[in-house]
Amino acid sequence: MGTPEICALCATKTLRPLAQYHCKLCSQTLSAADASCRNPICRWTPEQRFFTRVDAVALFAAPLDAKIKKFKYDGATGWAVIFGRLIVGWLNAHADQVADINLIIGNPSALERAPIQHIETIMLAAHAEDTAGRWPIATPSSPVLVKTSETKKSAGDGVTWSDKMEAAKAHAAALKLRHSVEGKRILLIDDVFTTGATFHAVGKMLMTQGGATEVRGLVLARVPFGGS
Repeated sequence: MGTPEICALCATKTLRPLAQYHCKLCSQTLSAADASCRNPICRWTPEQRFFTRVDAVALFAAPLDAKIKKFKYDGATGWAVIFGRLIVGWLNAHADQVADINLIIGNPSALERAPIQHIETIMLAAHAEDTAGRWPIATPSSPVLVKTSETKKSAGDGVTWSDKMEAAKAHAAALKLRHSVEGKRILLIDDVFTTGATFHAVGKMLMTQGGATEVRGLVLARVPFGGS
């Protein structure tokens, strides 16, 4: 069996990395170091946007995109261990960027989600892979944040920015805090990042309702503009 470090090293050889020039807020590919990001949410002020930044392990491209879809939609749970290792491996490799984080939680999926609660399954694996207890990953058996009901998805062709924002708001409205996050600097984990609408909506809930000090994000894959 591998370790988070081995999986992270292997990933650098097989996964498509973020572009040399990428947005420091949302990890989107940029044409040049001084280019402006085309993601609308990156043009919001810090007071309008309820997350500081979202980093990604890799781009949503072959071979990672197919594996995420197989795990998420087909229930291929064996990939959870790999994804958990990638999360912990990224944390270990970027420890200086997350040294001040004092709570790491997943963006919840509803209990009735089929075929699996994919984020919870990844977080369970990440918690188990952090054998040294180096990172403040919330205990999976006592989740900090839960989703009380399923909500409408916003993926697919023809979905607009407004559609995604409305879906994100509905998702956040279905969340419930089970433990205090007051004063916490939170790292929110998800599988895929597209526009940032979900991170904004969940971040707003965590900060305005929960009293969190800051919300940052980490995802397995960043969807490039024009990707699916």
